Amino acid sequence: MPSSDFSAYYDAVINWNKRLARELPLLVELAGKAGGRVLVPACGTGGHVVALAKQGFDVLGFDSDEGMVEITRQKIAVALGEVAAAKGKAEVRLLSMEDANTLPAEFSSAFCLGNPLPGIGTHDQLLVALRGVVNALRPGGIFLTQNLNYDLRWKQKVSQFPLLSGETPAQEILLVKVAEYHADYVNFHAMFLCRDKPEGKWQAHARTSRQIPLFQKLLTEIITQAGLGEFTFWGDFAQTPFAVDESHDLILAGRKI
Repeated sequence: MPSSDFSAYYDAVINWNKRLARELPLLVELAGKAGGRVLVPACGTGGHVVALAKQGFDVLGFDSDEGMVEITRQKIAVALGEVAAAKGKAEVRLLSMEDANTLPAEFSSAFCLGNPLPGIGTHDQLLVALRGVVNALRPGGIFLTQNLNYDLRWKQKVSQFPLLSGETPAQEILLVKVAEYHADYVNFHAMFLCRDKPEGKWQAHARTSRQIPLFQKLLTEIITQAGLGEFTFWGDFAQTPFAVDESHDLILAGRKI
C-alpha cells in the first residue's frame, strides 16, 4: 500500500459498533424530524452513510479522498440487501466540500462528523466549503457538525493521545497521534504502524495535517456567514449541553436561513 494512502487503516482502529451506538440515535432523530434526503460531507469510509441508509433514509455521502470513497462503495455493496429491506438508499461521490454547491438544493439534513472542519484550511477556505454544503440544503434544512472542543484543548494543550490498535485480515495496526501547537494552528501528526501477520516487520506510515483551532465563537461566526442560524450546542451525542471548560466535543446544530 502506498504510504500516502491511509484509507484502509482507519477502520482497523475505529470501533464502529461502539461509535454508531453512541452517535446514531441523535442523527436518526434529527434526520427523521427533517424528512427528505440526508447529506454526509467528508464521509470518510462511509460508516454513517451505510448506517443511516439501513435506517431507511436516502443518503448521499461524499469525500475528496479516493481511497475513502472506494471503501464506502464497498460497504454500500455489502449492505445492499439490508438497505433495500429498510427502503433506504446509499450513494457516495468523489467531491470536495467547496464543490457541494454543484449538488441540487434538495437535502433536508447534513451531518459533518469526526472533526473534519478544522483541517480544511484558512478561515476563508472553510467559509467557502461550508457555503457549498449549505447551498445543498433546503430552506430550513438541518446542519450538524461534530468537532473537538478547541476552547478546552487550546487551554490544556494536550500533545499525546492514547495509542489505538486494531487489525485488518492481513495486518496488525497501531495508530500513534501527536499534536504540535503553534500560535494560530495545530500540526496533527498521525503515524500508522503496520505489520503483516503473523509476525512481519513493523512499517511506519506518517502524515501531518494542519488544523485551525475552531473555538466555539469562531465556528459560530463562520457558520453564520455560511447561511445558518438557530444554533444549538451540545457536548456529546446524548445532547448534554456544551460546557466550554468540560466537554470533549463541540457539536453544533443549526438551520439554513
